[in-house]
Amino acid sequence: METNFAFGTVVFLGMKIPATYCKLLKKSVFLLLVFSISSCDKGLAPLPASQIATISGSIHFVGMAKDSVKILAIALAIPPPPFSTATIVSGLNTTIFPFALSATLFRDTTYSFTVKPDTTYHYLGVVQNFGDIFTDWRVLAFVHDDKDSAVSFTLKPGEQRAGIDLIVRFDSLPRQPFIK
Repeated sequence: METNFAFGTVVFLGMKIPATYCKLLKKSVFLLLVFSISSCDKGLAPLPASQIATISGSIHFVGMAKDSVKILAIALAIPPPPFSTATIVSGLNTTIFPFALSATLFRDTTYSFTVKPDTTYHYLGVVQNFGDIFTDWRVLAFVHDDKDSAVSFTLKPGEQRAGIDLIVRFDSLPRQPFIK
């Protein structure tokens, strides 16, 4: 930053700015900083442990994948199935929460999601991407009831739902929740 006091201008990033604007800008930035610091209400503070809700369990793999596995993940979805490709792509990290697993090692593993209390999650499953990132997905396993319907979860503040286990059988895929 170069200052030219004879002409009352400041050269900043190649632009000439009148010195009076610079003083006003400095005061504005200072006031903005003071207001933003004084108005903080612990917005970034973590929730107390008594308010955190979690869903967790294990994933057991039976057999080996018969084709390409580019991405292997467990997904927790707020919208109910069936899912369109647009829903999946636009919902990543807003209504569909992926938890990446190793795409090359099919060893039993565990997962855990910290979820927003009092929100209903309609689908929890292990998904595989085998080609195009936007269109080539399949479900390998999902949490379901005795009638083969997806189980929904609504957790209260502080509730911890553990033991939600999934078994991936590469030789017998479940029905797919995607709109073709």
